[in-house]
Amino acid sequence: MELIRSWHSGQKYFTHYTSGSTGRPKKIVISREKIQISAKSTLSAIDPNSKIKNALLCLNPLNIGGAMVVYRSLLYDHDLTIIEPSSNVMSALDKDRIYELTSMVPMQYRNLSRNDLTRFKNILIGGAPMPVDKTELNTNVYSTYGMTETVSHIALRKLSEEVFTTIGDTVVDINEKKTLKIKGSITDNQWLETNDIVDIQSDKTFKWLGRADFVINSGGIKISPEMIEAQLENQIRHAFIATSLPDDMLGRKLVLLIEGDNQTLDFSNLERYHQPREVFFNQKIFKTANNKIDRKKTQEYFESTL
Repeated sequence: MELIRSWHSGQKYFTHYTSGSTGRPKKIVISREKIQISAKSTLSAIDPNSKIKNALLCLNPLNIGGAMVVYRSLLYDHDLTIIEPSSNVMSALDKDRIYELTSMVPMQYRNLSRNDLTRFKNILIGGAPMPVDKTELNTNVYSTYGMTETVSHIALRKLSEEVFTTIGDTVVDINEKKTLKIKGSITDNQWLETNDIVDIQSDKTFKWLGRADFVINSGGIKISPEMIEAQLENQIRHAFIATSLPDDMLGRKLVLLIEGDNQTLDFSNLERYHQPREVFFNQKIFKTANNKIDRKKTQEYFESTL
């Protein structure tokens, strides 16, 4: 693998690209030092006693989430198993092996059965929001918060918890736009501004509420589509998004676009004004090169077909 050869050669800078989920992918050049900081912060948080001895790469190593699986393995001498990225991870695995650390996207995780989970000790999930799941598991499953600019995640939360806790020396605060800002060694101790709406609990903890870019103003009610999706995703097995359409009374009305066929949905777990006004099935859901949903392209295509 070119990434491994480059690391062993002593290369000092590595190029990765942002996901492009909120615009065109950007090239980000990351120093060897930042990669070491990120890896140390993660392993100190989830494996303080250095018990992890092997790892599984089931993501594209060209993206930062997959690349960090490789970098962490190189830095901590993990025995690394590499398989082709797929939504069905289990089909390519040794049936008798326990994997002590892996990173996945939500689709891969959702395709694991309860029995499958016993094959993993620690799973880091990134790439999209994950709903809180109070199910008791023997596996440590973490939802992550981060981006390419922060060399993958800077905060973790157990899947059963609501609050993210930053790792390493990273601290958080709110900027003038009332969105999250981040500072620590991973940002050269300069504040990094984001468009994420959060509820700050302390300078190390926060609840993630959604992206300011995507907030829907429906009759004066501000709705985060990501939070709606998180509350509905256990019901919907196909790709889907919460978005909006023009409405004479509300300005914008909340709707769902679902890639699959008609199904009955239960909105009773949503607040009254957070319940979709319409559901559109058999819709085209576009993805970015990093396999994230391309909200802008999906929305534009949907409205062009009406």
